[in-house]
Amino acid sequence: MSKLLLPRTAGIDGLSFRTYRGESDLPAIADLLSASFAANGDTIHVDFDELRVEARHLTNVDPGEDMVLGFVGERLIARSMLTWADSTDGTARHYQSWGDIHPEWRRGGIGRAMWQRNIERLTSIAAGHRYPGPRYLTVPWLRGGDVGGAVLAEQLGYARVRTYHHMTRSYLDDIWVPPLPEGLEVRPVTETDLPAIWDALVEAFRDHFGAWDTSEASYRAWVEHPATDLSLMIVAFDGEEVAGGVHDEIHPAENEAQGYLRGWTDPVYVRRAWRRHGLASALMGRALVRLRERGMTSAQLDVDTENANEALTLYERHGFVPDRRATEWHRPLGC
Repeated sequence: MSKLLLPRTAGIDGLSFRTYRGESDLPAIADLLSASFAANGDTIHVDFDELRVEARHLTNVDPGEDMVLGFVGERLIARSMLTWADSTDGTARHYQSWGDIHPEWRRGGIGRAMWQRNIERLTSIAAGHRYPGPRYLTVPWLRGGDVGGAVLAEQLGYARVRTYHHMTRSYLDDIWVPPLPEGLEVRPVTETDLPAIWDALVEAFRDHFGAWDTSEASYRAWVEHPATDLSLMIVAFDGEEVAGGVHDEIHPAENEAQGYLRGWTDPVYVRRAWRRHGLASALMGRALVRLRERGMTSAQLDVDTENANEALTLYERHGFVPDRRATEWHRPLGC
């Protein structure tokens, strides 16, 4: 709840910074993020309910210290946040930084000031960790339309290490639905299935690039998220074991803001023992059909272009095409 002194930014009268004070800040943060995403060419619409769930289940972050808000007068025009998580394969620790500036207030030094503060804070946190592996300052998701952010990342010593594509399928007719591998079935998901589905998701993503908080708090945030709808989960079972799944999501606020009827088919995951048998493709076809049954007319997802399991090829085969990109940036942290 404290006010902060950050490096002075030129030509911005009335600029001040403070840390997060609680849920009363969330409506303004939602509006800021939606405006920032739109300026970066993104279609995501952020709402209060989503942010409230996330804020209630944060891990490895002290919002009263690690979430910084920038104001001009009473207007929220910037937010930065930081946290840390281990890489999915457990071989490195990532000290992560996010930031968003309202498009009307970019190119004035606000982003640099907030990012430098994040670096100082993350370096201090890392100094208190006894971690034997490599450690990195990271920006996990820098949107392709944020050209200034990419320039600043390079100036601050970060290097681009990964490229992600956002992909869309602009129609939901002519859906290819391959058969399930022998011995597997897709059946309705119940609440009692959720712990096993979460464990399968975590296990499958150990082979994926990046870092992910897999704590109990992260599980609760997933279960309670407004877009988590058990009836939209396409999950393959081998007896009582979860083999893989595709979790459809429908975001009404995004659809209303963008003027379309579009669902997400994300994440897509298959555990190692069930890979290379066509399961992901069979699940994707069923996930697209489920979205169509719910009145959607198009679909979208995000993909790591260097995914070792050729996810990009899978999605292209199912009619998805890339329409924008995001990147991940790393800077070695020696402390």
